[in-house]
Amino acid sequence: MEGIPVRHKILWNIIRPLAAVFLFVKFGYRYKIAKELPKNYIVLANHTTDFDPIFTAVSFPKQMYFVGSEHISRWKIAYPLLKWAFRPILRYKGTSAASTVMEMMRVLRKGGNVCMFPEGARSWNGITAPILPSTGKVVKSAKCGLVTYKIKGGYFVSPNWSEKGTRRGRITGAVVNVYTSEQLAQMNVDQINEAIGRDLYEDAYERQLEAPAAYRGKQLAYRIENMLSHCPNCLSMDTVHSEKDTVSCSHCGHQFRYTDHGFLEGIAQKTAKELFAWQKNQTLDDAKNDVPYRAMSATLYTIADHQQTELAHDAVVMDKETLCCGDVAIRLRDITDMAMHGRHALVFSVGETYYELLMDGSDNALKFHLLYQAHMFGAITKYN
Repeated sequence: MEGIPVRHKILWNIIRPLAAVFLFVKFGYRYKIAKELPKNYIVLANHTTDFDPIFTAVSFPKQMYFVGSEHISRWKIAYPLLKWAFRPILRYKGTSAASTVMEMMRVLRKGGNVCMFPEGARSWNGITAPILPSTGKVVKSAKCGLVTYKIKGGYFVSPNWSEKGTRRGRITGAVVNVYTSEQLAQMNVDQINEAIGRDLYEDAYERQLEAPAAYRGKQLAYRIENMLSHCPNCLSMDTVHSEKDTVSCSHCGHQFRYTDHGFLEGIAQKTAKELFAWQKNQTLDDAKNDVPYRAMSATLYTIADHQQTELAHDAVVMDKETLCCGDVAIRLRDITDMAMHGRHALVFSVGETYYELLMDGSDNALKFHLLYQAHMFGAITKYN
């Protein structure tokens, strides 16, 4: 980055107030302006919706740059405009992200500000996921200020598993804490990580129980099967289907509802948080019993220089040893790390090669990420 282009600051000042109006009309979003900030800083925010960069940005009158997943660089129409107007800092999920950190440091050294979401992915259950362990080291190395920012209610306006529309309800955003460079210099990396985790922690259902609010929409339960790969009644896999506010199993016929307060009616689990915990336990049981997971159809790509090269388009199978797509087999132990972007794509690296596995149609991608963790770590560590 050669400098902070003037157009970025001008566009920020023009678009930010317009974005605030859009967010209020669409979601009912209310926010507080960030005040008394350091000269330059890193903003860290919790991650619950695809709109989180905008939710965060409207609180900050001073322009900043956002860290975003590499896959946005492959948006053929939108990305060139995003790059010209905002120049996002790209992060390859499922890798060490060294190039991302270097770019962040370049911005900060020039007096710019950077915002990132240290969970690395959106929450599936309304609870803030564990922050990436490298976060504290990055903050410590930056030698600038740190601002923590929390969005409350985001999970219910747009659950990560949902598709076809959002909900309108109570959602707010505000700064939690401001740490100066002098304060951070007195803290070690573990202390910084602890402070970030404490500031960003949010349990959507705890807040909903304390102060109930409605989040109304037309497709409240639609695509909950992006999260739920097993029927909670009969345990059949890939038999769950949703429409409007109702979820049903094509194997046993059992049905349950997702209400406009985010609760479940008709099954033992009363919240999506409880349902996700049940799903994780079911995956751990499947891993112990060597149950393979399958998807009807997906495309496996390699990614280099923001370009996709197709390796296979076929059925997918993961067992305790390998991930297979058609004739391509990748040993799980060779995968350095695995992550998700969106609801249907897995990304991972093997040596210097970066892969994307994109599910077709309605196949569940999350189940493979959960099973990978269960086999490799004996626990599901990426999600609370």
